[in-house]
Amino acid sequence: MTSPSFAFVPRNISKGGKQQGTCAQVSSSESSHSLKPTAAIERKSAYPGPSGSDKGKQKVSEPPAKPVYNEKDISILVVLAFSDYALWLDSDLRRKTEESLQGEEQDAGFLPLSYLMRRAFGRENLGQDYMPTEANVVKAIRAYAGDVLEVRMLVSAPSASGWYLSWKPERGSVGGYEVRRKDWTTLLDNATREFTRNQWDDRTIYMENIPAQYHTIPGIIRFAQGLLSHSSCLVPIQNVTLPPHHLDKAEDRPKCKGFALVTLSNAELCQMFLESWPWTRLFQPESDDFDLAEGNLETKEALKFGFRTLPKARWDKLNEEYLAYRQKLISELADANEPPDISPDSDVRDVIDDVLEDNPAPPRNVTTMYSPYPFGCLVFARNLHLETNKTTLRALFCTAFESSLVDPAGIDYVDFNKGMDSCYLRLASPEHGRVLVDRFSSHPVVQSHGLDDIGKTPEASQKAIVTEIIEGKKEEVYWEKVPEKVRRQAVEKAVKALNGNQSSSVHTAHEHSEESRPRKKRNRG
Repeated sequence: MTSPSFAFVPRNISKGGKQQGTCAQVSSSESSHSLKPTAAIERKSAYPGPSGSDKGKQKVSEPPAKPVYNEKDISILVVLAFSDYALWLDSDLRRKTEESLQGEEQDAGFLPLSYLMRRAFGRENLGQDYMPTEANVVKAIRAYAGDVLEVRMLVSAPSASGWYLSWKPERGSVGGYEVRRKDWTTLLDNATREFTRNQWDDRTIYMENIPAQYHTIPGIIRFAQGLLSHSSCLVPIQNVTLPPHHLDKAEDRPKCKGFALVTLSNAELCQMFLESWPWTRLFQPESDDFDLAEGNLETKEALKFGFRTLPKARWDKLNEEYLAYRQKLISELADANEPPDISPDSDVRDVIDDVLEDNPAPPRNVTTMYSPYPFGCLVFARNLHLETNKTTLRALFCTAFESSLVDPAGIDYVDFNKGMDSCYLRLASPEHGRVLVDRFSSHPVVQSHGLDDIGKTPEASQKAIVTEIIEGKKEEVYWEKVPEKVRRQAVEKAVKALNGNQSSSVHTAHEHSEESRPRKKRNRG
């Protein structure tokens, strides 16, 4: 039996042996093989990945955010930010453009691309992760807007601030991109600089039923340009406005819901849209207009979705009519919820009075032995002193019965929580409630302190104690929370009071019956 070609290495089971290893017992040929896994481990550590113990626990790195707009949409937004309408509307943009036109010919009309990007993507509320870079914008301009805009790159010179502390970089030494319009030589003579709001409104149309795939500002411009694919105008669309919802806040970004206000470069384009896509259209639009694209995708989608246009002046009028009609409906709904105001004639009032005299009003709920609770025996009082107590309140409200024929001990229970300025009073009979409310209504009082059981006349700045009889649903809800045994006793007292028996005699008879009952003797042993 031949000996094996490798030396036998016994397995070390102890934990310490695993950490220390057995390199000293391995031959040199095997030590070279043992270095290979170590190198592999070192290579793996340079590019860390999920380990076996952390499998399923490590958070997977998210892919880079996809751009919101493609290159064509980016070029559309930049051109829109430098349009004639934008120069007329934005005073800061107009001022910076006029200042740049005063410079030398090679620098005249150029603006920093970053400045224009803030205006192009500012109202889109794009996050920093979705904002395109200057290189992407330059690429988009050169690919799709080369006939409208001119872009150049500025190469920065080496910084001299390390040698000269007072050195400040000049305009020509700052890197980045600049952009200017191709027609920069005629910008100062452009007639749109002196336009008024009404003149721009005359060039604005309302578009409705815009196809769903074009529900963005660049998409609306692509859709309109597709319908004008044969037009010779380089920038036919000057501005796009999305009408906000009436519940939107000032800082909310309006969303396209299939309609928009589009400002065009001239009145001829507006008239072409209004004639080719009228508001009320029964047949397919005629294609005799040379400016309308025939058979392209945009035209087919416009026919499919029922695209139509309207002058802005007409839309403003319809909008005012709609708002007036909406307010009318709201007013009618509010009036419908109010009770009718009926004022009969004198003859009708005489007839009503005669009927009421012949037929008196039916009596209110009368408490019987089968009533769920005593009707009209609950009074609510408010504007009490915050430091008062039940004993003081009982004495205070019992003063209402001193000059009346009812039992002075008519307050059965004072439902009061310490620290509150209101309470409920359970009375022995409905007559007690009426007497109490009439007393505090005709003689308003206020507690001067927490233990005041008499009251004083309130001053001008003080609120008098107010009492009211609780009836109906509120009364039912309150008595539902009272135990059944207490409710039955209250009903019995109210019935006896209505029959002429005083509640005090009922209490006395009950106490005597309890005391006269013989006590049972306990058997001890």
